[in-house]
Formats: sequence, structure tokens, C-alpha cells
Amino acid sequence: MAIVATTTAATTTTGSHANKFWAYLRIEALRTVRDPLYIFQAIALPIGFYLLFSGLFGSQPHAPGTLSGNVEIMIANAVFGGVWACLVITGPRMAHERSSGWQKNLKLLPISPLATLVARAIIAALFALPAIVAVCATAVIAHGIFGELTPGEWIGMIALLWVGVWPFAILGIALGYVTNDDTAYGVTTGLYFAISAAGGLWIPPAVMPSGMLAVAKWLPTYNAANLGWRLADGLAPLWRDGLQLVAWAAIFTLLALVAPRLGAIRLPRRSHRAATASA
Repeated sequence: MAIVATTTAATTTTGSHANKFWAYLRIEALRTVRDPLYIFQAIALPIGFYLLFSGLFGSQPHAPGTLSGNVEIMIANAVFGGVWACLVITGPRMAHERSSGWQKNLKLLPISPLATLVARAIIAALFALPAIVAVCATAVIAHGIFGELTPGEWIGMIALLWVGVWPFAILGIALGYVTNDDTAYGVTTGLYFAISAAGGLWIPPAVMPSGMLAVAKWLPTYNAANLGWRLADGLAPLWRDGLQLVAWAAIFTLLALVAPRLGAIRLPRRSHRAATASA
């Protein structure tokens, strides 16, 4: 009887923890839906970049059997949107909570701090998918490219792009620890634009200088996009891209573990004497 009672109690406790975790997950999902940064930069901005770059490069002739410019640019900007979704849901939000003291309140929740971070990463990964799909839908509506890929290629491409941006949710957690409310958005946005540009998301790899392309192939933004580029081109994804994304995920995880001990990046403050002199 004692064994049965212990087992029942353990099962009840496990179920209670799971229910609390899912409740917190729902709260984070609602916060994200209402977040104007997510709506603008993860969905509206990549759509705008797609329309801009497809107008510049999309109509250029391409060799038979290769991707059209519109498809290539669509995939790049789908990754662009997915990456931002992962970063904005984790980094700036966590930094704000730390600076405002809200994170101390989170520690009072009936779930562990680790569970809250896992929930953040899950929500970031989940909400990267609408950002990716929104760019693809825009490309289909604006340029009628649905017939350039088979239904299987569409599904496989979107799935690969989605999985490919997951490591950035972990990077966002690390940024949330090393920034504060003043620096989080600027640092996150600057890093986001830098790895997007250097990773070939703004300039088609075919027209990148060889040196830039060699650097791009080592960046996770390029690795994620190349999974989709190759599949859309009827080729098997490269193991190298997948392995490098796993390696980047491991590096980002290490940063997220070390980041809480580093302290936040702070903006330099002007001294009272300097402020008086300038006045």
C-alpha cells in the first residue's frame, strides 16, 4: 500500500509540474503575440526586405536547373525573419525583466528557473515558424513562385529553415544575460544585422566576393539558409551545414551557461562634471 501511495504521489507531482509548465508556456505565447517588436521585425521587416531585394535581384536571369532569384531571396529572408523571432523573444525581453526586477518575481513561480528558460526557448522556436511562413506566402502571392517547387520541397524547405534557426533562441538567452534594458535592443539588433549581412542573407551568394563567401559559409545564418537553398534546388542538404549548426548551438549553450556570471553590458554614463561643463 505504501508503495502504491508513493507512486501515486509522484505521478501527481509530475503531472502538477507539467501543468504549471504548460501554463507558463501559454503566458509567454500570449506575450509574444502582443509584442510589437515581434510583429514588426520578425514578420513585417523580412517581408519588406524580400520585396526590396526581389525587386533588385529577383528578375535576373539564372541558368537552367538553378534557383530563380525570387526563390533564393525568399529563403534568405525567411531565415532573416526566423532568426529575429528567436532573438527578440529571448534577449531584449529577458534583459528588461532583469533590469526591472521582474526576474526576481519569476523565481517565485512554482516552476524552476531552468523551466522558464526552456519555455522561452520553445516559444522562440515556435514563433519563428510564422515568420518563415509569412515570407514564403508573400513570395507566392507577389511573384507566383509556388509552381517552382513541388509540395514536398515546400514542406521540407520550410521545416529545414525552421529547425535551422533554433540555435538562435539559445543565443538570445545568452544576450539576455549580458545586456540590460538600455543595451539589449541595440546589441541584439546590431548582431542580428551583422550576421545576416555577413551570412549571405542580403546579398545572393552567387554575387558575393569569394572572400566574403568563404566567411559566410562558417556562419549559422548561411548554414540555415543553405539547407533550404539546396533542397529547393533539388539537392540533398549538406551534412556540413547541419553539423555546423549543431556546433553553433553548442557554442551558444556554453555562452548561455557562462553569461550569468559575466554581468550586463552597460552604456557609459556621463559624469556630473562633464554634464555641467557641456551645459
